[in-house]
Amino acid sequence: MVDFNKHIKNTIKFSPAAEFFKKHKCYTLAPRNTTDYNNYWDQETERCLNGYTAPDGDYITGYHYFYLNYSPIMKLEEVKYTDRNGNVRTRRERILDFPRFWDYDYYYYNAIEEAEDQGKHMSVLKSRQRGYSFKGASMLVRNYELIPGSKNFAVASEQKFLIGDGLLTKAWQIMDFIDKNTAWAKQRLVSTRMERVSGYKVTDEFGK
Repeated sequence: MVDFNKHIKNTIKFSPAAEFFKKHKCYTLAPRNTTDYNNYWDQETERCLNGYTAPDGDYITGYHYFYLNYSPIMKLEEVKYTDRNGNVRTRRERILDFPRFWDYDYYYYNAIEEAEDQGKHMSVLKSRQRGYSFKGASMLVRNYELIPGSKNFAVASEQKFLIGDGLLTKAWQIMDFIDKNTAWAKQRLVSTRMERVSGYKVTDEFGK
């Protein structure tokens, strides 16, 4: 049962990979294909699949860990600037950053894990503009990248809710980030606005 009375302190503890990336512009300083490099990505795969327990014992699910650490999103931030007259002003700009920790994301991901453990489905009643397209996109990409052979679907009443500024477009943005910055990149047999299929073609000695 999800504990709605639990209060999490020092939530940055759940984003060790994201914080490292923001500081160093990469997830690990270990050279590619070294033991340290491979061990790092084995550790991160385990956290994204099975959850992460912080040093103080607080736990988040694997979906939540992947969302916080590997699913950068466009956020509105107030940025200070100096106008042509030398006055310091502020304006809101869209910047790419990692998601913040929110209590109701914590409850949401824990409820999903509980439903999965019980072999059940889950539905959510919500208002608009609460970031659920990003959360759904992150879950699709996590499964695609880390669960071999998984099949993942996004369904909507109209196509515009999937492409354009929809869930699938956000998923492809996260996937492109994963391809560029992690060891989880995959070759693709299909790559369209509506579908991604990983794999590669092998030809025999006769070119077939």
